[in-house]
Amino acid sequence: MLPIDFFTKENATSSFIQDVLSSVDYPVSIFPSAQDADTGARASIVIWDLDAFASESAEALSKLRSRSPDTMILAYAENPDKFRDIPNNLYDIILSVEALRLHLMSKLARLKEIYSAKRTFRERMSHLVGKSEAMQNLRKTVEKAILNTGSVLIQGESGVGKDLIARAIACVYDKFVTVNCSAIPEALFESELFGHTRGAFTGAQNERIGLFEDANGGAIFLDEIGDMPLHAQVKLLRVIQNHEIRPIGANKTRHIDVRIIAATNRDLREEIREKRFREDLFYRLNVIPMQLSPLRERKEDIEDLANYFIRQYAPEGEPYTLSPEALQKLQAHNWPGNIRELENVIQRTLCFTAPGILNADDLQIDESMGIATSGTTSAGIATASTYNEFREMQMDEEKEFLKAKIRECGGSISLAADKLGMIRTALYNRLGRLGLNVKDIR
Repeated sequence: MLPIDFFTKENATSSFIQDVLSSVDYPVSIFPSAQDADTGARASIVIWDLDAFASESAEALSKLRSRSPDTMILAYAENPDKFRDIPNNLYDIILSVEALRLHLMSKLARLKEIYSAKRTFRERMSHLVGKSEAMQNLRKTVEKAILNTGSVLIQGESGVGKDLIARAIACVYDKFVTVNCSAIPEALFESELFGHTRGAFTGAQNERIGLFEDANGGAIFLDEIGDMPLHAQVKLLRVIQNHEIRPIGANKTRHIDVRIIAATNRDLREEIREKRFREDLFYRLNVIPMQLSPLRERKEDIEDLANYFIRQYAPEGEPYTLSPEALQKLQAHNWPGNIRELENVIQRTLCFTAPGILNADDLQIDESMGIATSGTTSAGIATASTYNEFREMQMDEEKEFLKAKIRECGGSISLAADKLGMIRTALYNRLGRLGLNVKDIR
């Protein structure tokens, strides 16, 4: 139960409200003076008797809002029209006494929902760390996307935090279902997403609810949407257009209401040119576009991110501080693995370093990866005459990188996937798309 502060003077309506709240065990503190708004406790919800403090309400509510901006305020009066001069940003709900008697609990429940959503939103947004202009613009876009229901397409390199953005956007939904499109075998895509009936195909012994139906009333996050096979893209397009699904083997469609958030590390426009992604699906998904910058392009965020990960992973009561030399070393690295790589470096460093000041030598960074990636990419940019040539150079670079990692792990795909922060099936899928045979690599 959220605590409630009740600002009122003793009368029939206030007695009624106290009786109702006590009957459902709501913790309530009574404040008989408007001045208490400036000095009293900060509750999650405030009930304000406008009639009791007619001439003082505007000033007191303004102080309350300033002191506790997240508090939800329910105001009431015999005749709310008498208080039109009070700005409506000083309360969240205003009711007549008659409406209050009829709808008190439902309105309080609504305020609780809003309060919980705001708290979740603040918690999710706290993970979007950084002071760069790119991050400031991204936070503004996320806030606008939360208030909308259109599809969202998040694009950016691996490790830039696309899943965090998706979770921030979906903070207002009770349901949030994540689908890793790279990890689903191609033959099972339709069954995984849309479900099947009993006996729909060999081995379908029971009815299965698909992930879209499981997310009904909430949001679904289609991660690595660029790896979705074409036949599944056709089905997804129909779902977005018609807001309905049909499980395999079913005769009737089922209506669904799902907010779709998709993400990819691929250039989908290039995928469209290569006939690997449907153009009509791209435009259906790209209603609210978000492009996340790689960490090497916003190095002013590295200090904030490093300190954020230190706070996350440092044992309680064991403070760590970055020395200027350590920060300089972090900012000099190219970060091919982006934020995920930085998180890994900080977590590993804390495992092997005693509490205190972290020096440059304490940071275990694979410098060869950052330098090699930077140098090869620069060479590619310099020698490529067309965008397709540059993309081919990038693919060749990725092939060599993956082959080297697999060989480092003695040919084990599982170990290599774990080192790369990938699911094993996702690595297999990526090798297949690049035309690499695991046996040849080994």
